[in-house]
Amino acid sequence: MKKSILVLALTTVLAACSFSREDNHYVVVSGADDTSYLKDVEGCPKIHIREDDVKIVQQENYQELFEIKAVGYEGFCYFNEKVEKDRAVVKPKFKVTRLTDSDVTDVQFSYYLETVEGPTSFLGRKTYFAKASMPVGVNEMEFTADAGELTIPVPGTYDLDIFLGLIANAYDLEYKKK
Repeated sequence: MKKSILVLALTTVLAACSFSREDNHYVVVSGADDTSYLKDVEGCPKIHIREDDVKIVQQENYQELFEIKAVGYEGFCYFNEKVEKDRAVVKPKFKVTRLTDSDVTDVQFSYYLETVEGPTSFLGRKTYFAKASMPVGVNEMEFTADAGELTIPVPGTYDLDIFLGLIANAYDLEYKKK
């Protein structure tokens, strides 16, 4: 009986830790060779979706076509043996909403991953291109973009944060400011 209660308590604690880590850190994904992946989830950077860049509205000929909104992410950290550096992999999740009854099916946009504070060699912004296909008649869908990857400091040496956001092109940016 005591063993059952102990096992139940331990399972509850581990589950709570797991949910806590998913909110604030990446989920570690096991690979074929577990030795090449970081085991210390706490060492993975936190992701913050920038409020100013959380969504964009794409338009064509002054007609709003799609709203794209960053809604989350998946990811993991690992040690890249080829370049001998720790890496963070981020797969952003987006919600795409059709705003107009049109026959446009291709939704193309860019997103960025950026570090603004930390060791100099880890600072900067990388831009990634994403493309989704939204069939005619579908008004809303969730889409996970291809992964973006950044080099990170050795876990435990620096508490680095990564920022995620959408990039509006010049036409959409002009509209966004109005």
